Amino acid sequence: MSTERLKERISRRFSSVLPVLKWLPRYDTSWLRLDVVAGITVAASVVPEGLAYASLANLPPETGLYAGLLAVTVYFFLGTSRQVIVGPTSALAILLESGVGAVAGGNTASYASLVIVTTILVGVFAVIAWAFRLGFLVHFISGSVLTGFSAGAALYIMSTQLGKLFGIESSTSDTFFGQTFFGRIWYVGTHFAETNPETLAVGGAGIVLLVLGERYLPRAPNALVVVVLSIVLMSITNLQARGVDIVGSIPSGLPTLTVPAIPSISTLASLVPVAAALFLLSYVQGIGAVETFARRHDYRTDANQELLADGVANLAAGLGGGFAVGGSMSRSALNDAVGGKTQLTNAVVALVLVVVLLFLTGVFTNLPETILAAIVIVAVTGLIDTSALRQLYHVSKSEFAIAMSALLGVLTVGMLWGVFVGVVLSLLVAISRVSRPSTHELGQIGGTDHFVALDLYPAATTSSDAFVYRVEAELFYANAETVRTDLLDRLAKRDADVELVVFDLTSSPTVDFEAAQMLEELQQKLDSRGIDLRFAGADSEVVQMLETTGLAANTGGVKPEEPIADVIDRWRAERSS
Repeated sequence: MSTERLKERISRRFSSVLPVLKWLPRYDTSWLRLDVVAGITVAASVVPEGLAYASLANLPPETGLYAGLLAVTVYFFLGTSRQVIVGPTSALAILLESGVGAVAGGNTASYASLVIVTTILVGVFAVIAWAFRLGFLVHFISGSVLTGFSAGAALYIMSTQLGKLFGIESSTSDTFFGQTFFGRIWYVGTHFAETNPETLAVGGAGIVLLVLGERYLPRAPNALVVVVLSIVLMSITNLQARGVDIVGSIPSGLPTLTVPAIPSISTLASLVPVAAALFLLSYVQGIGAVETFARRHDYRTDANQELLADGVANLAAGLGGGFAVGGSMSRSALNDAVGGKTQLTNAVVALVLVVVLLFLTGVFTNLPETILAAIVIVAVTGLIDTSALRQLYHVSKSEFAIAMSALLGVLTVGMLWGVFVGVVLSLLVAISRVSRPSTHELGQIGGTDHFVALDLYPAATTSSDAFVYRVEAELFYANAETVRTDLLDRLAKRDADVELVVFDLTSSPTVDFEAAQMLEELQQKLDSRGIDLRFAGADSEVVQMLETTGLAANTGGVKPEEPIADVIDRWRAERSS
């Protein structure tokens, strides 16, 4: 291989792993102002939300800023979406807190170290998935499951913030339901008399301002404005003395390399399912945002490259003293709304966070905890898609039931197991659909050679001696027996003088070995009844499978993509000769 070709291959390899090498040299400088404005606007959202989500994860506030800084820096180099902003999210924060908190068992010192280990594990899982090119697996997560899970996650997260919002000391140890949505609601209800009026007033005012801001000024940095107003309020009043808790001192400085203590094998084993759930949630959240904005702006992204970006972002966040990160739909939507054009927005966000960490952390000392709760509560309301739930209810009661099952799974067993409930439901939905494919008996449109589904076009006609059948799916082991039974049941309802069954394979581009065996058994069964079996519309690979198994020879030969009308004519010619 010549030196030039070797250099070209190396260059292509680096460009595939580092997308910044592709888009940055071709950057349109007319977009610079838009990207800078978008970056500053998004950073104004990242700062208060980073502080809030660190609180949600039961971690020091600066860890949220560390995670946000490292995530956007990595995504600038490795991401393929022009609008997506990566960083801490509410769902990841609460899942981390509930999952790692259970493993830590109340030990505050070990909790912080275990969070770092778990975040690194999330990154490792993502990088391994990238190495094996498993990006396609995300498409097995059902949309209805995600709708229900997101709504359940929002309600669950809200319940965790009620104690801070009302100024009630958070403890659910005396509840019947324990650390669940219902347990927290029960606890707040039975301890409502302990509410701190000043805390509730500040938090309630924050919610009102945030809601009004989202409605009337959706592109404004509403969370940052509310944070600044609350800090001013705490600085000029004695509300802290009246029980309104504040964030307190936040250390300044950039994140440094943090090497956690290696936990015991048993502890590490306990963290693996937590990290697996976080990885799934992180990637699903991120790829959902990636695909949304790619479709909206008509450009291509790479699902496998997004796995690498997600993995390295989590590795960086863990080693930098942050916590698990993923793509944020809300911050990405804000970036898109204010005109962000490329991944350069992430670099601008990173620069703003650097300035905040170096020079402005002292500003947030008097930030009320209840305002952080208000930010979280308002932020997660966007996860409840009531219109999608209503549409599911009206369009498909079964899909609605699946969504509700995912929602209740989160509310009853918590975020960690709620993720796995969602995954299991998605897999069951996928298995159910592929094992029971849509099937049709076909009829001929008068005066043409076209065959269509009789249940969709009743005017189509059938001939008494031929039965034409189609499966709207690939044929493989999971649906083979279902298809065989369905065909025979349909055939039993037809006239007794049917002499030919034409299996149209136009919609079945692949046939695996077990499905081929099923077709062979079907041919033998039909043959015993004096009925011939023929195949139409078969792809060349399917023809090869049928020839290899010997079925083609037993069914009069199979020609690639032979039309149904030609198969029937050929059969009749053979019968008359």
